[in-house]
Amino acid sequence: MAEETLSTRLVEVESMLDRSRRRFEEGTRLVEEAHKALAEIQQALIGSPDSISPQESEEAASRLLTSLRASGGEMPETLCGGRLSVDQMQRLIRIDGHPIGITEMEYRVLELLAFARNNVVTRAMLLKHLYRRADDQPQPKIIDVFISKLRKKLRSAAGGTEFIETIPQRGWILRDISPQSGA
Repeated sequence: MAEETLSTRLVEVESMLDRSRRRFEEGTRLVEEAHKALAEIQQALIGSPDSISPQESEEAASRLLTSLRASGGEMPETLCGGRLSVDQMQRLIRIDGHPIGITEMEYRVLELLAFARNNVVTRAMLLKHLYRRADDQPQPKIIDVFISKLRKKLRSAAGGTEFIETIPQRGWILRDISPQSGA
């Protein structure tokens, strides 16, 4: 008799776990869709002109940072780009689901590139994002160092796949790399 009660209870618990798992998966899918829609809206708001002068670069940097501040200074919890994801809650970078180790400044560079992915991010934008005050900004070439180290770490973790593309005389773009095309 006790075994029947335990068996029945086990079936009930398994059923509850199964329902919970399905609800969780549905909730996760909805959150991912919402993040994707939010990213598309943000991309449309930020925009990326074909050619950009230094003055336009400053204006674009200000517009991007103003957009971030207007939303309370927070970006979506996870910025995904196919194989690469930037988890802002845990401040982790993952490639194919595996975390990779990067420095705080490299993380902040990748965070801005991910936020504006598939749009050009200029040196001025990165400097403003990394160094809030103009009087504590280092030489602009430091951005090249961060990008170079970040590229090397991403390439190593992704088996040679390049995520960051240089746009001559303009800046950098983080490209979405789907699991199929990155393999």
